[in-house]
Amino acid sequence: MSEGFRSDPIARGLIDVVGEIGLGGRLPSERLLADRLGVSRTALRDRLQLLEAFGVLRRVTGSGTYVQALAPEGLAFALDIGTKASGLDLPSLHSVRVGLERQAAIEAAIKRHPVLQAHMRQQVLAMERATEPEELDRADLAFHAALFEASENQALVFFSQALVHALRESILERRHRMRELAHDRELMVNTHNSIHRAVESGSPAAAAAAVDAHFSAFQQATDPVGGWPADVTARGKTELSGSG
Repeated sequence: MSEGFRSDPIARGLIDVVGEIGLGGRLPSERLLADRLGVSRTALRDRLQLLEAFGVLRRVTGSGTYVQALAPEGLAFALDIGTKASGLDLPSLHSVRVGLERQAAIEAAIKRHPVLQAHMRQQVLAMERATEPEELDRADLAFHAALFEASENQALVFFSQALVHALRESILERRHRMRELAHDRELMVNTHNSIHRAVESGSPAAAAAAVDAHFSAFQQATDPVGGWPADVTARGKTELSGSG
């Protein structure tokens, strides 16, 4: 939310009320809220509508207004507005995504949850079996979602989902460019398998490096003047052959 909204005393008071009530709680009537905050109902309604637009509040006809968890789509909406209004470019958002993914890989390597790591491996296998580009796309998204789940850090999961929503068009555009490469599936398998194996090894440094290599490989592969990075390819093939 904007700085103006955060510094707005009415908004701050309303946010405090939301915090007191908690997830799933029902807000007092507009009249009671307006009296408590010492504002007009018109001014209060403006702030309520804004919080409802962001997805923090849910109005149920005949029942009242309830506090609900902010969905990633709500944050993505705010990010979309904020980036366009602030003149931020897509590369800066992609950098944030890489940073989140690197941290997720580090924490996943530390946690070493076998079931959650197995979910990552399942998506690598899905990439190996894929015969259509759409199957690769689904496995790609599912792999990264599984990586964040393996971190067991719900904040990372939440912000990653919001960023994916905000960057959806850019991600799809990059995948379309990847489909034109003859080695698309092999690159997908190798780089994602490298991340999985690094996380499975329990080495945070290796996991972070694998994420960096993954994004670097895709950046180079989709760059018109770039090529397929041989070092990533060779490493991916070596790890894949040793993965059984």
